[in-house]
Amino acid sequence: MFLNELNKKESIAFVNLVEALAQIDDVFAQSEKEMINEYIEDLSLTNETIEKLTFESSVKELSSSTDRVRNIIYFELIGLALADGSYDEKEVKFLNDLAVQFNISTKKQKDFINYFKIVKEVYDSTFVDYENKIESLKKSAMDLL
Repeated sequence: MFLNELNKKESIAFVNLVEALAQIDDVFAQSEKEMINEYIEDLSLTNETIEKLTFESSVKELSSSTDRVRNIIYFELIGLALADGSYDEKEVKFLNDLAVQFNISTKKQKDFINYFKIVKEVYDSTFVDYENKIESLKKSAMDLL
């Protein structure tokens, strides 16, 4: 939703973090590969321009980024981890480690998780005024970041 705010260096670090999170359970499903390709396309990158980085190198690349950029990246990763409705211990550890590195409070982490629970409820429900609900969710996301 907000990835267009990332510069090229931040985008590359983000894609590496997405890949690390997707592979954390030692299973790299086709759907995860497709999702990563969508991120790459959305960020105007190519597989050839993406330097492979470790978790530590990705975090280091983002150390000079703004709090907002780190919040956006963390927010997107939370959404990715919760896409299937829950996340496992390895994902929780990955995200907790990243939150520490990014200096993201426990309260903000919970706010992000609650946001995605609300999003899921919206998509699982039928609303007469669906467009306004989507706009409200976008505003809520902006407020969180």
